[in-house]
Amino acid sequence: MKTELQDLINNCSSELEDIKVRIQKLKLDKAKDYLTKYALIKASGTIEFVYRSIIADYFETFNIPQINHYLEITVRTGSLSASYDNMAKLLGKFDDDWNKAFTRNVKKINSWARIKDSSDSLVKNRHLFAHGKQPTATFEDIYNYYFDCLELVKEFDSVVYNSNNDDSG
Repeated sequence: MKTELQDLINNCSSELEDIKVRIQKLKLDKAKDYLTKYALIKASGTIEFVYRSIIADYFETFNIPQINHYLEITVRTGSLSASYDNMAKLLGKFDDDWNKAFTRNVKKINSWARIKDSSDSLVKNRHLFAHGKQPTATFEDIYNYYFDCLELVKEFDSVVYNSNNDDSG
């Protein structure tokens, strides 16, 4: 993973840690609500940007202007929420073996069902908020969803950058 993507993850993780401390100290429900919604957008946006950039960055190294242009329009700036299914489908658009390896690797994680549900819940709550509705997730939920989704990003990155591994398993 590119350093700048890891920096984005580190920055988001630090912000969420800071918000967690601030929310514990706050007495005003309105301020907690605003921080929770900010955390929701920050967490979901970071996961989404990072996983899409991983695949775009991979193909960018081949330095083919037409492919880079396509990736910029459809992957980097396109609309693909950070759900487990979208991650798997995006990998499958480039390589069926990547999709299979990602699915297999995620299912090897002891808490894979929770991680999948976390990605779906993060996206669902972001969509609720983006469409003028009240998200149902608490800050603690969002915090947990984010760190679960980082496991998906880790597997996504591993599949893309270790694609020469034996996937017969």
